[in-house]
Amino acid sequence: MKTWNSGIVIACLMLVPALARGAASTNEDVAEISQTIRILEGREVQAVLARDGATLEQLWDRNFVVHNPEGKIVPAGATVLDRPVFQNARASFVRNVESIVVQGDIVFSMGSETVVPLVEGRLGPEVKRRYTNVWMRKDGSWKLVARHANIVCDKE
Repeated sequence: MKTWNSGIVIACLMLVPALARGAASTNEDVAEISQTIRILEGREVQAVLARDGATLEQLWDRNFVVHNPEGKIVPAGATVLDRPVFQNARASFVRNVESIVVQGDIVFSMGSETVVPLVEGRLGPEVKRRYTNVWMRKDGSWKLVARHANIVCDKE
């Protein structure tokens, strides 16, 4: 019985450093991280509008995975140029960050977006959607590692 109890104590002690690393240490840290993520969210929107692949490569993790509004999963490893977001031109793109949740080195950004696509040089219909972006701190910088977005249907 003592061996089993010792094993539990050792396992719990091994978790303590991981949990400590995973938690932001102060409210100031959380506020600073939240502000940084808001800035990065804005940079991503501007890069998508400008079809700026160099900036998107800086912001997106090389294993970035997306469940896009068309219901398709764009797998990790797809290049910026191969992603639909880069291929489809937009006349406007507005992101409203409603919530940022900081969990140590992982941050969830959630809110709404309104996009007006350009289709054959003309304005397409306005698209409203909800999104969740997952950012992770890697080697001292924040990278967008995962995203889900879905189109919001108008209530009738």
